Amino acid sequence: MLQFIDQTPGGIRSSDRRTIRSHVMRGKNAGKKRPAIRQKLEDVRMKQKANHSTKPPYSIPRQVLWSDLSLTRLPEQLDSKSTGLLHRWFFDISDALFPPQFCNKFDIIKSIWVNCILVDEAYFHSTLAISASYVNFVRRKPYISTNTLHHISQAYALVNNKLSGPNSVSDSAIAAVVSLVIYQQIHHQVATGLVHLGGLYKMIQLRGGIGKLMQENRALALKPLRLDIELAMRSGTPPVLLDETLPVRSILCDFDTDDLPHLELPLMPPMMLDIFKFSVLLNQAHSNTIPKLNPLDFTETIVALLYRLIGGVFAMPVMSDKKSNFHDLLHPTMIAFMSTLLPEYTLDKSGRCTLSSRLEDRLQETYFGSILISDLEASILVWILFISAISVLDAKNNEWLLPLLAGTIDRLQLTSWSQAEQQLKMFPWIDCIHGPPARDLWDHLRGLELIFVL
Repeated sequence: MLQFIDQTPGGIRSSDRRTIRSHVMRGKNAGKKRPAIRQKLEDVRMKQKANHSTKPPYSIPRQVLWSDLSLTRLPEQLDSKSTGLLHRWFFDISDALFPPQFCNKFDIIKSIWVNCILVDEAYFHSTLAISASYVNFVRRKPYISTNTLHHISQAYALVNNKLSGPNSVSDSAIAAVVSLVIYQQIHHQVATGLVHLGGLYKMIQLRGGIGKLMQENRALALKPLRLDIELAMRSGTPPVLLDETLPVRSILCDFDTDDLPHLELPLMPPMMLDIFKFSVLLNQAHSNTIPKLNPLDFTETIVALLYRLIGGVFAMPVMSDKKSNFHDLLHPTMIAFMSTLLPEYTLDKSGRCTLSSRLEDRLQETYFGSILISDLEASILVWILFISAISVLDAKNNEWLLPLLAGTIDRLQLTSWSQAEQQLKMFPWIDCIHGPPARDLWDHLRGLELIFVL
């Protein structure tokens, strides 16, 4: 039956619209049973109760996609800017820790760190404090904003509560303290970082030691180990976390030494051979001669090599004997070489200041103003000077370093960059990391007319 709705002069009223909708839906709902509103609400309550009772306390409800991170349930509601900073920090630091030119892609989404963000409020706030500390990620200029202060104060309070509770040495508790140390690294709070590193050591000992933690959660254990090295380099104090039970899956064990250039350098220590092997592997991975490395194997090899190097280097006195001086000079240079594979949280190289000071002192003590060196020593000295200049020393602002470098280049009669590069590759050298800044330094010396170029 059709029924016409007469339109009043004022137009269709709300009551008329209800009548129209009623007629339209009457045919669609014919023969259908409509449950009572009360029954609908009861069904919803029962479903919610079932989901709540079966949901595990620490789990990711679904795969997290950063493109819809704003839809993911986090411990605290974030605005779009904070979400973007969090996203940027994770991918920025992932590329710094596991360079894609050497490593397989590290799936940050499936890592323990994203899980910690979702389920642990202390780690969530400390990570937000870190990501909010950068105004510009490319320039790496740390900045303390009101947002940073809010999150770091929340993180401190939550970490203190966690450490006084039953889960004081859980994975999430260790991760939260690690993130605090990273925050302190960024803001040059070395003394506080060392205090928290000491706390981490005690926590890890209660878990059975760093060796056991490596077996239980390798990705987590590598974080405090790397921070231990970074703080030792910054403060000049020995590392504290290493013990003799540290298992190392060295990717260097099966390396064929026939791939190395034939070197007859009696002044080269055996440790340098392992660093040479590692540099060759990285060059091969970058050129796709071999498959890309597992990210954790890459990190663990760096950690293992640096622990072997860094133990007593800062306490080693400068000797008066020339040969002893040469070995003392090679030691910090190898550390400087390896430091180029560590993430630098700022671009002012402040994290390497102690190493820089020791290396500068030993260079000047051993070779400043000296021409009484053999050709063999000159060939390794040019490598020492280039590595030092592009890693921890600011060559362009060190008036003594440039003439020394130019004099050594002249001593070896290196008249072109290709010749210099060939000479440098006789020693540990990573093309994509060391090549561009070294070439820039060569061009700078040529511009100052300190070296003769054909």
